[in-house]
Amino acid sequence: MTTENIVVQGGVVIYNPTAGRGQGAVLVEEAKMHLGDAFEWVPTLRVGHATELAKSYAGKVPTIVACGGDGTVGDVARGIYGTDTNLGVLPVGTGNDFARNLGIPLDVKEACLAIMGGTIRYVDVGEINGSIFINNAGIGFDSHVMKTMNSGIRFLRGQPAFMLAILKSIFVYKPFHLSVQTEDVDLDIPKALLVSVLNGQVYAAGLPAAPGAEVDDGRMDVLVLDNVHPLKRLGLLMMLQRGNHVQHPGIKLFQARSIKINAVPPQQINIDGEVRGSTPIVIDVKARTLRVLIR
Repeated sequence: MTTENIVVQGGVVIYNPTAGRGQGAVLVEEAKMHLGDAFEWVPTLRVGHATELAKSYAGKVPTIVACGGDGTVGDVARGIYGTDTNLGVLPVGTGNDFARNLGIPLDVKEACLAIMGGTIRYVDVGEINGSIFINNAGIGFDSHVMKTMNSGIRFLRGQPAFMLAILKSIFVYKPFHLSVQTEDVDLDIPKALLVSVLNGQVYAAGLPAAPGAEVDDGRMDVLVLDNVHPLKRLGLLMMLQRGNHVQHPGIKLFQARSIKINAVPPQQINIDGEVRGSTPIVIDVKARTLRVLIR
């Protein structure tokens, strides 16, 4: 683990007032009390606005804090990437998996203390079709579940929201033809259910999808699931919740620095909790290139 200690003297907080199924605005007020007047607070107004705002401040302020879910954190990271601005995280969204993978507290007060503590960890990012992601990029059932959750589930947060989206999708989703190539692996699967490229151990609000994964080892963990009968998908989900899915015969889990993915028919992509773009995709790991404030 590569870390550095700095003195945090303020910066900008970019916050999503609609994060966490509407709880973001309430939690922002609590966070303001803990961070004080050293930070300027700027709300996002539309999809992608966090990236625009982060770009406008990057390199001009030492720290930009992303206050929201994984989508907001990813958008801010894309805005500051390639600059010497530090990324702080106030996890007030639905999944908050980037924070989980870095050990950043989910409690607002503790997360603020972590930001002010001034410990920087250098973490990997994935570059996908010219942009970056910080937590995961997935296609197939993965992106279908995320689209279902973002468009049709409004009153649940955390893992219950993901579980409901999975239950809505599990019997209706159709498999696809998948090909995956890395520096060590060449897969051709006539009927696949999903592939997810992970930068840490958990996603989907804490599901331990990639046990042992590290955010700064210069590699992504690639999870591939062959198609299984819809009735057996529930059992596999229960194994995933317990973290003992790795031995399932329909699961492939491996690490890579460069990943090419294609699907027939083309599949939409879940990138850090937002569905955007479609296959084919090429992913390359940029090792330890993002500066994140941790506890």
